[in-house]
Amino acid sequence: MKRFILTASICAFIVVVLKVFSFFDFESRELVYTALSIGLFVLGSIFLKITGPKMSRKRFLKLQFFKNQDFKLLLHMTVLVITGGFLINLLTITVLDLFGTTVPVSSFAMFDSDNMWLSVLTVAIVPAIFEELFFRGAVLSSLSSEKTIMAILISSVFFAAVHGSIYYLVSNFFAGIVFSLMVYITGSIFVSMTAHFLNNILSYVLFVYSNRLTTVGFDAVVVWVLIFVFLVALYNTVGATAKKYKDELKLDRPLVNEGELLWEKRKEKR
Repeated sequence: MKRFILTASICAFIVVVLKVFSFFDFESRELVYTALSIGLFVLGSIFLKITGPKMSRKRFLKLQFFKNQDFKLLLHMTVLVITGGFLINLLTITVLDLFGTTVPVSSFAMFDSDNMWLSVLTVAIVPAIFEELFFRGAVLSSLSSEKTIMAILISSVFFAAVHGSIYYLVSNFFAGIVFSLMVYITGSIFVSMTAHFLNNILSYVLFVYSNRLTTVGFDAVVVWVLIFVFLVALYNTVGATAKKYKDELKLDRPLVNEGELLWEKRKEKR
């Protein structure tokens, strides 16, 4: 319980500081915000490492390179987070529109800049590296004593909250779940970093493109295609997660007799 309270407190502190800062408007705000977020995530990770469970820095931050077989999973789950985020946002916009509420065009509105490389830095590169190191590395490791599902939920809740916009809260929470599952299945933070980077770049482009399609009446076609792609990616993700869970159960339960041992050896030869 102490570990849970400490980790949640650090996350809440970072959320509050960044939220308060977002209310200020001045020149170069996006650069200052980016620098502040980097500092908070780094300091938060260091604090959780010092006070957390005894393990190496590499293991604590999940700094393990992913294997060749993880590329397929990376593809499926990146598609899942992009299409799922788009569909959730579309549903949110549709529902709120019924109540006369206008949703901001992008959750990255405060990073609007004429400098393309600056936008890529603040919108994609920095979040992909430092948010993943903190939320999927430090936070998940700090909560390793909790049940896996609980650690993933807590990490994802604060991940969604740190992005500020209430309109995109559900889609950000969904993204946090998917990124956490990537790390859970592969054991590598670099998988979620890659997916996070691609999501932040491509989801914005996809959202802008969808608005243009509205003017020519192709919304239904795009939505149905995205639903189909989302379901395929979801199917593969659920399968990979279930396999990982079964493998963990096998590690926790020793083989009980010689017959079972022989059966396992035969399966390995196939």
